[in-house]
Amino acid sequence: VTTGVARGVSEEKTFVSAVTPRSFMPFMGTFHGICVRILHMEHLAAGLDPNFVIYDTDDQVSLIRRIMREHHFDSKNLKPKSIQNAISTAKNNGIDPDEYLASATYPNQRQIAKIYELYEKEKSKASALDFDDLLLKTVELFRKNKELRQKWQERFRYILIDEYQDTNTVQYHLIKLLVNKDNNICVVGDDWQSIYSWRGADFTNILHFEKDFPGAKVIKLEQNYRST
Repeated sequence: VTTGVARGVSEEKTFVSAVTPRSFMPFMGTFHGICVRILHMEHLAAGLDPNFVIYDTDDQVSLIRRIMREHHFDSKNLKPKSIQNAISTAKNNGIDPDEYLASATYPNQRQIAKIYELYEKEKSKASALDFDDLLLKTVELFRKNKELRQKWQERFRYILIDEYQDTNTVQYHLIKLLVNKDNNICVVGDDWQSIYSWRGADFTNILHFEKDFPGAKVIKLEQNYRST
């Protein structure tokens, strides 16, 4: 959109909105935000209460603390916040309580696995999801329901993802499930700038992009316009 110097701000906004209505990109946001919308729209297929609640970190830690108190877990060596981090990491890697227990080596890990299982049960009773569930439930929904997956692939005709080097395992699986047969996907990222490995980010996702989507065109942005 080009505008003359004399055009006022309000007039320019009106002109831009008239040319590009908001509907041109109805789904724009974070992975979690978009998954919330999908799960609300497809709650029946996902087996969710239409009014499901979302637990933030404080809610999660409070629930874990209650579980530890009611089931007499060792609170000296196990801290609720550390357990919440362990559960979140497991979920970001697609590991459920049974898998976590199977891979547990140390006593504390086995205790966390038991708390993880109880945590999931209590959350289900409350019709609640945590942030990690938003991604996991959406992936599960698309894996189990081919017709629904195709419907959303048609709705997401084009996909653009920024900071692709910071995607984790579950987000990677979600992307693979949503991309349509035409492979209309564009990602932007830099494998040298991955900063969320502590949160499950896997920079190899961007390194494998050409293998995952054969025929992809790579455009290198090598000129720095931000600083001298």
